[in-house]
Amino acid sequence: MRLKGDQLGVALQKTLAPVYLICGDEPLQLGEAADEIRSAAKRAGYTSREVLSIDNGAEWRELTTEAGSLSIFSEKKLIDLRAVSAKPGLEGGKVLIQYTQHLPEDTLLLITAGKIDSAGQKTQWFQAVDKVGVVVQVWPLQGPDLLHWLQRRAERKGMTMDADAVNPWRRGLKGICWRLRKR
Repeated sequence: MRLKGDQLGVALQKTLAPVYLICGDEPLQLGEAADEIRSAAKRAGYTSREVLSIDNGAEWRELTTEAGSLSIFSEKKLIDLRAVSAKPGLEGGKVLIQYTQHLPEDTLLLITAGKIDSAGQKTQWFQAVDKVGVVVQVWPLQGPDLLHWLQRRAERKGMTMDADAVNPWRRGLKGICWRLRKR
């Protein structure tokens, strides 16, 4: 299932998927989406967390090993897989397909990766993840989407933005004055 970044929070309140793939080239948004998933997993009892970094492709076997191992201290485990490249290669693709076909019980897989182009979205591994899990593609924010995102961030910090900040076209882009007030 594919979700937009702003739909993720609502989806996480309903249920957790066994696999999440967050991809894109906006590091702040990627990090925030991953943080939301980690927080939801922690609230759901996923107290053990293993972080795996995939740099050159040889580390894909670690995912298979980690998925098959039981945690000593907790029943539920989060595998936080950070892929430097959005292209897992032949070996990584096979590992991800195998993982999605044999989902480990009480394990949640969170994959963060760079931008995946349209050809990458047609690969078998991407389709397998999309079928059993949730894919969140992070896009650069522009125009009203950017303003809405800024407004939500300010509200989470207990601040409000005045009308000139919310609607920069009102005074022109050069005359924007970002005034924030504590609630």
